Amino acid sequence: MKTKVAKLALAKQDALMLLVAIFWGLTFLFTKLGLKSFDPVTFATLRTISAAIALNILGVLHIRTKGACRFRIQDHILALFLGLLGMAFFPWTFSLAMQATSSANGGLIFGTTPVVVGLISIILGMDRSSPGNWVGVMLSFIGILLIINPKEISFSSNTFTGDLLMTGAMFTWAVYTVANRLAPTRISPLQLTAYASLWGTSAIIAISLPELSQQSWGKVLPVSWLGAILSGVLATALSYVLWNKNVKQVGPTKTAVYLNLVPLVAIISGYLILGEALYWYHLPAGLAILSGVLFTKLDQHYHKPTSPGKLPTGQIKH
Repeated sequence: MKTKVAKLALAKQDALMLLVAIFWGLTFLFTKLGLKSFDPVTFATLRTISAAIALNILGVLHIRTKGACRFRIQDHILALFLGLLGMAFFPWTFSLAMQATSSANGGLIFGTTPVVVGLISIILGMDRSSPGNWVGVMLSFIGILLIINPKEISFSSNTFTGDLLMTGAMFTWAVYTVANRLAPTRISPLQLTAYASLWGTSAIIAISLPELSQQSWGKVLPVSWLGAILSGVLATALSYVLWNKNVKQVGPTKTAVYLNLVPLVAIISGYLILGEALYWYHLPAGLAILSGVLFTKLDQHYHKPTSPGKLPTGQIKH
């Protein structure tokens, strides 16, 4: 009976993380809609604002049914840190990077996120990554390499600034993912993410004031508002909560591998919704990515996450 319950729990986790990958894959569609009227920085700001509104509405409802979590001083510091990373610096840096580099360069750089997450987690003693897990990560990364057309990759002086910004965005998300493991179990991931979003929203509005003041708000198309709202509510608010909850349950490395499904979802949705082209190399790329995720999931059955009591001295136990 316990084995059956455990399998059902894992199946639920996989389904929720697949949903996150779908939402993040659709973000490319949402962004295209938004950029019809908004510049990238304004779009990123509106995405964060809509996410914060949705998160705090859900947070208030959660408090009414489950009660409010009691935040200690270290929890306030963690919320500030997570908010600035995930809700301000990451979307702002990512948006600026996409202005200054190619999609191919950006996709390749961001595709290294699971590897960086794994390395940080191992260095901090949060994960015991096995050979099977690394095989899964590398298989998925090979799939990303196949998806990105090598002819479009060009690391030159023309894209240096954008490549550097995308590297910063990648490291920001990697640190954000690992840092969520520090959240104690007595605090709801929803309440923590909602609280952190207030810090992040305040910060991104402050740094985006020049772009916001120059926006022609009366000329914004309805589809652009729709893109900003959907990317905020689905790809940020809901996805962040599910992502952070999974990090606490199975660890940063085993969660980060799901990022490799995002370009695959983006390609499929682009084909089905936007009529974008599919090529022969997308098939082996998809198989490599799916095989990588499967390797990681099989490895999860045999290697449990590091117990909270074994975290390095000074880290918050959970």
